Amino acid sequence: MDEELKKQQELYDETWRKGLETGKEERGNLQTNLEFLRTANLLKPNDRILEIGCGIGSVVFELGKQGYDTTGVDISREAIAYGLKKYGDIRLEVQAAETLPYENESFDVVLSFDLFEHIARVDKHITEVSRVLGAGGYYLFQTPNKYSNVIFETLQHRSLKWRRAHPSLHTPRQLRRRLAGHGFEVRFVKMNPINEFTLAKIKKKMGPVSVVFKHTDFRRLPLVLQTNLYVVARKMLSK
Repeated sequence: MDEELKKQQELYDETWRKGLETGKEERGNLQTNLEFLRTANLLKPNDRILEIGCGIGSVVFELGKQGYDTTGVDISREAIAYGLKKYGDIRLEVQAAETLPYENESFDVVLSFDLFEHIARVDKHITEVSRVLGAGGYYLFQTPNKYSNVIFETLQHRSLKWRRAHPSLHTPRQLRRRLAGHGFEVRFVKMNPINEFTLAKIKKKMGPVSVVFKHTDFRRLPLVLQTNLYVVARKMLSK
């Protein structure tokens, strides 16, 4: 792990440590992320699945209960140690998203949730995802929509300092173009992310205005107005 990644690891270790001390186990919308996997309906019984940025491993645990062979990796040692203690017999490893220690075409499906936007060297990450995926395999992931997230983050921080934590926010068009450059076919799945978890986050950022979102079904809105982008990226077959 190079020096830049080591600094990231220290930062995320500290963030996870503080969060876990206050009882904050989940950093993403677990309910909607699992619903996305059900809606996409692409996971097959014998698939080898890798989740990158797995946090404490809640998705890995849920997929394991369904019989899937799933490995989770996260750069945070604190998150992985906590997850192994909480869930027991699941496969979690400390690993950065830009340097995966797996052989070529080791997996049929790669997952990530609330990870993509945090990766500064995002092309290196996508290259690694493509390398470990078999031909025709899927990268299924969620990332905030740049159009909406820039507004939320700027209102919350009253500055642009959020760019340090989210250096790789993308619009739908930017995501499609970037992934296509790495040999992926891309489509988006509209999800309705509104539940208790997201309403609490929106209320913290926007105050009383958040009540508007409680009655909004984002599946009815155009892609550019989605708060989060749920992506199905298929690695194209080699010619």
